[in-house]
Amino acid sequence: MPSKRCRTVVLWALLACLTWPADGQAQSPDVHGNLQTRSEALRAIPFRELTEASQAKLRPILERPSLYRRMPTQTVECDPDLHVFLIRYPEVIVNIWQMLEVTQVQVHRTGPFTFDATDGSGTKCQVELIYGRPDLHIFYATGYYEGPLFRTRMEGDCVIVLRSSYHQKNGRSQVTNSLDVFVRMDKVGADLLLKTLHPLMGRTADFNFVETAKFLGQVSQAAEKNGPAMERLAAQLENVDPPLRNLFARHTEIVYQRAILRQHGLAEPSAVPYQSRTDSAEDDRPIGNVRR
Repeated sequence: MPSKRCRTVVLWALLACLTWPADGQAQSPDVHGNLQTRSEALRAIPFRELTEASQAKLRPILERPSLYRRMPTQTVECDPDLHVFLIRYPEVIVNIWQMLEVTQVQVHRTGPFTFDATDGSGTKCQVELIYGRPDLHIFYATGYYEGPLFRTRMEGDCVIVLRSSYHQKNGRSQVTNSLDVFVRMDKVGADLLLKTLHPLMGRTADFNFVETAKFLGQVSQAAEKNGPAMERLAAQLENVDPPLRNLFARHTEIVYQRAILRQHGLAEPSAVPYQSRTDSAEDDRPIGNVRR
């Protein structure tokens, strides 16, 4: 059972970014990261593959962030295809949590690569998948917080760089995720946050990321053990579009089939066989707002 504070890998950063201390202030090293990890994250971004419009959104935030933070690296057992699917469609995980009554987060899909999100406590944001490859996802978000913590509306922009590596250990598929967050706020907003909050917010964000990564692994393991039950769960997702429900069910079915075949030492199906393979971890063609 996930904690009630859990958010998806993407949403925890987007919805928590307005409650972190500003970068460059006197905080412990784990709050704002360091130049080495920040430079490493920047080198991972394939700017040449991005459109000019995408670069224009990202560069101001990446070059002069109010805050930069790297989350704790996490390794979980998870089917690679299912992992990519859940990263790109966080509304599936959110809807499962809604059924479990452990979250107030809501996600509304607005396009193939865009969605709106709210945490139910005053934070709202618009999110775009700028670049998507099985081993690299880059999200851009713009949003605001308007609630009891502050007298004025707090606005900010965010870039999230999620890097994933896939490997086998003892015959099991594992995914290692490294996530970097860049946040930009106006000076007034950043100063207000610094005076009001403390490094505990950074630790809360770390907790959300760790718990969400674990939950992705739990979904995969549940599909391995009882695929039919997960398919029935998919049919009950009321806040997910029907085609996406069906795609989630198909992913869980394949995970289940792979587990059975592994038990008998047989070859596993290589990917989810549906019309578009852009959500398969074995298809490295980038999606999003990229050059064609």
